[in-house]
This record gives sequence, structure tokens and C-alpha cells, in this order.
Amino acid sequence: MPIRPSLRLLAATLLCAGSIFAAGAADLSRLQGAWQLQSGESVDGDGARVDYASRGLAGTKVLADGRFAFTTTSNGVFWAGGSGTYEGDGSRYVERPLMASYPLENGGSYEFRYTLEGDVWTLERWEGGRRVEREVWKRLP
Repeated sequence: MPIRPSLRLLAATLLCAGSIFAAGAADLSRLQGAWQLQSGESVDGDGARVDYASRGLAGTKVLADGRFAFTTTSNGVFWAGGSGTYEGDGSRYVERPLMASYPLENGGSYEFRYTLEGDVWTLERWEGGRRVEREVWKRLP
């Protein structure tokens, strides 16, 4: 029995959507591993940009199987840490801390746009059309 054109279109659409989802998941799996903070900046409570280097910030983040954990120091002294779950796709990364050393904002969900070029992972978080955070991480061997 021949397949009607409308069924062919539906099958092709579903196949394409499945491929896009699989590609997004595959892209996100490339983030698994250990990362070292290279640079960053954020916007403080007064709206001023603060460069991470001016605070002596250093950090490590580990991602595995949909979970993340990070520790940050300021001039060698503990500054912040957290762990939780993450999700996303080929350009969007969302962290949902389950534990953190700081008060959670945004309902405990932090959405970033990201790029991954080789072993360099760049994250940017935006609020109201303004970039409020940017971090550059390098994959650890």
C-alpha cells in the first residue's frame, strides 16, 4: 500500500525534529569533563561591571551525566561553590543548583548562551537584553 504524501511529510518532519534533538544532546555531551576558569566578568548590585581578575577569582567546574559542581576561590580563599543539574542544547546551557553557598536567584535557574571552540567554553548570561555575566573556561586534560 503506497504511503500518502501527507504521511511522508509527517514522517520527514518527525525524523528531522528527532535529528535536531539528538544533535543538541550530542553538542551538550561535549561539555562533560573538568573545566578551569580563565576569565570572566559580572554586573554587581549597582549595575557596574566587575572583572573577575580584579577579585582574584579562580575556579573549577565539573560536568558529568547532567550534573555539575563548582568551587571558586578569591585570592586563594574559598569564595563560592555549588552543585546541581544542568540541561540545554547546542547553544543554551541551564544550571539548576541544588546546593549553593550563595542565595539562589531567578527561581534557582541560571540560563546561559554558550559557545564551545575546541577546549574553550564561553558562557554568557543575559537579563532584560543586558549581559550580566560572562565566563571563559578551558577544559582540563
